[in-house]
Amino acid sequence: SQPVLGDLTVTSITPDSVGLQWSVPEGPFDSFMLQYRDAQGQPQALPIDGGSRSVTVPGLSPSRRYRFHLYGLRGGKRIDRVTTDIVTATAEPEKPLLPSEEPQTDDSPSEAPPFEAPPARAVLGELRVSSITPSSVCLQWSVPEGPFESFMLQYRDAQGQPQALPIDGGSRSVTVPGLSPSRRYRFHLYGLRGGKRVDRVTTDIVTGE
Repeated sequence: SQPVLGDLTVTSITPDSVGLQWSVPEGPFDSFMLQYRDAQGQPQALPIDGGSRSVTVPGLSPSRRYRFHLYGLRGGKRIDRVTTDIVTATAEPEKPLLPSEEPQTDDSPSEAPPFEAPPARAVLGELRVSSITPSSVCLQWSVPEGPFESFMLQYRDAQGQPQALPIDGGSRSVTVPGLSPSRRYRFHLYGLRGGKRVDRVTTDIVTGE
């Protein structure tokens, strides 16, 4: 029988992100793909692990309508699709206005003083496994908001020694060799900007036998 997607519902909305969740009344799916257009009208595609039932979409613009299509994939084919429309929240000024700066009337937003948008953050997407062997793992990630100058992958080897793998800022995947079979590893990927760790994502894997 064909797998079936349940409703795509909104769990949270901010000025720059939305949380979505869905059910799988009949399944399973191998993976999911979320598609939408960004504020510039460019199509975006977010691959999602088949075990997930929710996703947070960062990097959106305030007070804007978005349409999200979630596809359920099996055997490399799109089997089912669900769609939802959302409008992101209005951006709020970071600091409350001083009394002298308050607009004269509450119903004339045009008189409110403009505020500076905060500098764009750099944000890491989910750290996902693209392949596993007994002695290596290939990891991939996205950068919904960026850029980062570089990345750093940290983990402990089979002897418990900390390892750090520097990665070029343009990369979106890395292969980690020299692992031991049938062993659990936890990988932390840090995004660096200005020499500082700005964001971190983590994933646990078990190597092949």
